[in-house]
This record gives sequence, C-alpha cells and structure tokens, in this order.
Amino acid sequence: MPRGTLRQTSSGFVGPLTEAALERLTFDSVFLGADGVTTVGGGEICEADLQQTRLKELMCRRADTVYVLADSSKLGRELFHARARLPRGWVLVTDSEASVSSLAEFAAADVDVRVVGAGGRLVGD
Repeated sequence: MPRGTLRQTSSGFVGPLTEAALERLTFDSVFLGADGVTTVGGGEICEADLQQTRLKELMCRRADTVYVLADSSKLGRELFHARARLPRGWVLVTDSEASVSSLAEFAAADVDVRVVGAGGRLVGD
C-alpha cells in the first residue's frame, strides 16, 4: 500500500513517498477520477492540486490502459489550473446525461467514449 501525505478531501495519498512506491509498480489498467476532463492536447484531467495531477500522470505512464471516470458535469470543465496530460488511447467512462455535442468532442479527439446508463450498463449493449 503506497504511503505519503494523506489528502483529507479525497482520502488519498500524495507526495514523494507515494510517487516512489508507484514508480516500482505496473498496472494493466488504472481508473482515475477527475474534477474536470478536457480534450486539450488529446486529453487532460483538471484537478485542484498539483500533487494530484503529478500522481495521476505517473499512474498513466505505468498503466497499459487508462480509464477516466467522469460524470457528465465534469466534461469540458476547466475549473482548476492543475492538469495531467492523458496518454493516447485513454478511455472516458461517463453517464448518460452527457450531451451529444460533448461526447462528439471527445470522440473527435480519438478518445474511446463509454456511456453508462441506469444500473451501470453500457449504453448500446
């Protein structure tokens, strides 16, 4: 279990100790939350804290597949200035309240978009 500085707001660890532990691991898949997610440069996660974005970029580099779990209210949201660049081929998982234009923007940026409906089922399945 990675250790580091506990962020009370997210109950997650950040900081150099957490980063050092993660540098020694690899992941088949990583699932990331976000305060906001955009298509800038192929995709970015926006967060309130630079330590969070640094950690998320590290996890992206260590994973084969990156999933960003973001409800429709977070799509295109650039409220915060701390950003993590997402790798090519990342997957956006969002809810069925996402607008058609928002989904089209992500699809046009070569993001694999998956929409989840009621009961957690993928829309279209």
